Amino acid sequence: MSNNYFACKTDKAPHTYRCGEIATLTLSFRNEGKTVSAPRFKWQIAADFGFKDEGIVDGKNGEFTLTATMDKPGFVYVTAQAVDENGTLLPESDQFYGGVGFEIEKITSVTEEPDGYQKFWETAKKELYCVDPEVISIVPVKKDINHPNHDIYDIRIVAPGGIPVSGILTIPKSEEKLGAKVVYQGYGVKSAWINFSETEMVLCINAHGIHNLEPQSYYDDLAKGRLAGYGFDKEQNVNPHTCYFKYMMLRAGQALRYMMTRPEWDGKNLTARGGSQGGVQAMQASWLVPEVTFIDIFVPWLCDVSMASTGRLCGWGDFSGNAIRFFDLTLRAKYIDKKTQIIAGLGDYTSPPAGIVAMMHNLKGERTLYFGQSREHIYIAPESETFKVEE
Repeated sequence: MSNNYFACKTDKAPHTYRCGEIATLTLSFRNEGKTVSAPRFKWQIAADFGFKDEGIVDGKNGEFTLTATMDKPGFVYVTAQAVDENGTLLPESDQFYGGVGFEIEKITSVTEEPDGYQKFWETAKKELYCVDPEVISIVPVKKDINHPNHDIYDIRIVAPGGIPVSGILTIPKSEEKLGAKVVYQGYGVKSAWINFSETEMVLCINAHGIHNLEPQSYYDDLAKGRLAGYGFDKEQNVNPHTCYFKYMMLRAGQALRYMMTRPEWDGKNLTARGGSQGGVQAMQASWLVPEVTFIDIFVPWLCDVSMASTGRLCGWGDFSGNAIRFFDLTLRAKYIDKKTQIIAGLGDYTSPPAGIVAMMHNLKGERTLYFGQSREHIYIAPESETFKVEE
């Protein structure tokens, strides 16, 4: 039997409340589409600008209702757990992560461009274009029995900084020219994934230029050794040119440049896709490589990294005083005029919804934002609902 989980219903679309309005959230404890009971439910509410509350309610009926409000634009974060009479979490029961937003169209970014921002990125772009995306190696990978019409390659490409682009490329056999997509990964140390599309070549790259398709021990050793806590070194983060993320972003751009050299490419459609840290790579690479036509990101990280200074609930990492500000997506968005799709979670406080909304408002091109209720940074509940933000 699958885990128990929570479903949530609000009295209107959860991101559309007006300041001073009372939002009502009804949480149901579910298993395979049916409401089930629990001894008790424990809940917590936290909101931008400091409000907090918590409580425990009886779980006999399998559901309960919470209310929340705000007097200025922002988000309320709601979590809940099923517990026993002693307050211990019930086994095989997922927690709830969700929330509601108030006048989110008024949320603006507060992170300011650091001194030297423009010069840094223009220098980085020149560095990228000084290195041609030449192939170091391209090795066929055993065919996937479920995708016999695809050729699969483990590929390494020359990139700035001395570390190669390293990824898995899939190409469907087709008489027609193909669109191209590069997929970027979230934080961590792992092999590139194998992605399949019938209409696109897809190159998924790992974030570090390391080998792909190795035993898990290889990635575990790197995560505990050379790549432990990468990106958070205080000395490196004094200067954006020594920040770990600089060359990660340049490799992201180089992957796109390589896809444009493939003879199968249709010369028109070029997509950058990624989630969390991968969203950062997709956005920055799309500025570095202007031929990108579509940015497809989800739960993007590093959105408005200074927002905690205003009292908002902040995400993972405090970068307000160091060079990681150079990679903030609310800053990058001001220079992006491409079609962009963003998916975010109302219960994601690794990449908080307020920062993502602020980033979306800074985009210059066509943009679409979807919020998932009962959605955290990684976890998505079985009955999670998605809501399109209408601007």
